[in-house]
Amino acid sequence: MKSSRVSRGVQVDEVWGAADAVLAQGERPTIERVRAHLGRGSPNTVAPMLDAWYASLAKRLGGGDEGVGEQGALPAPVLRAAKALWGRAQQHAQEQAAQSVQVDRDALERLVERLAAERVTLDQEQQRLNERSEALGAALQAKDHQLADLLRQVTDLQKGLLGRDAEIESVRAQNAAATQALQAERGRLNALNEEHRQERERLEQRASAQERRLLEDVDRARQELKRVTLLLADENKKAAKALGDSHELAQSLRVQVSALSAEKAGLAREILSAREDLQTAQSQQAQFRKNTTELLVELKTRLPKGDANAGTPAKRSKTKNVLKR
Repeated sequence: MKSSRVSRGVQVDEVWGAADAVLAQGERPTIERVRAHLGRGSPNTVAPMLDAWYASLAKRLGGGDEGVGEQGALPAPVLRAAKALWGRAQQHAQEQAAQSVQVDRDALERLVERLAAERVTLDQEQQRLNERSEALGAALQAKDHQLADLLRQVTDLQKGLLGRDAEIESVRAQNAAATQALQAERGRLNALNEEHRQERERLEQRASAQERRLLEDVDRARQELKRVTLLLADENKKAAKALGDSHELAQSLRVQVSALSAEKAGLAREILSAREDLQTAQSQQAQFRKNTTELLVELKTRLPKGDANAGTPAKRSKTKNVLKR
């Protein structure tokens, strides 16, 4: 007949005995070390039993050597190893607490230095933005004055152009009058020629002298007509050139006015952007000061009052947690 055995689970006394054996070897009992010593047992089963062993360790250590050999007491070697491990755990916890306090102090000092540097940087940035805003305001004011001067020049030039137009109209009227006079002179010459022809027919004896006189008059009239024509042509050229130069100058001034208007609009946008940057920097500085105050208050509340609290129940609880880990 085949015999069947029902496997028995890991018991509490087995886990405690394994933890005592691991502690006697100078090692901290952990779930894996206890399982390795037992050769069986799942972590979920061993973990609560090992926690109970740790919970009873302080009470068992408090019994001293008088409890050696009694039920539930630790063997002497295990007790000595546990006390040594307990002392090392307390010393490690105290050293770690002191290091934590020093690290917090160093971090606080670095934070204060960084906050001071950032505050100086923000103050410098605010000063730079203020200076930039003032410079842009002065530049915009100068551009406004310059634009006003150019507008006055354009107005004066337009008035001058109106005067030139009046002069040109006057020259044109004079030209028309001279043309009419020339036509009248031509008519008079034609009449004189006809009179000369008739006079020549009537007075053949006086023809030569009269003809010379008339030819001289005609020559003088032609010279005068030529002079007046050249004078009118020169005046027309000068007037046309002056009118063209005036139009070119007016166009150039209009281009300058347009450029200055665009530059003024750009400066206005830059001033608006600088003012927005200044408001943003001031808001950030106010939020930064508020966050700095809250952080300093929180750090002061978190820092320990002194080394006198090293043996308080909170320290002992922290030491027990270190031993458990």
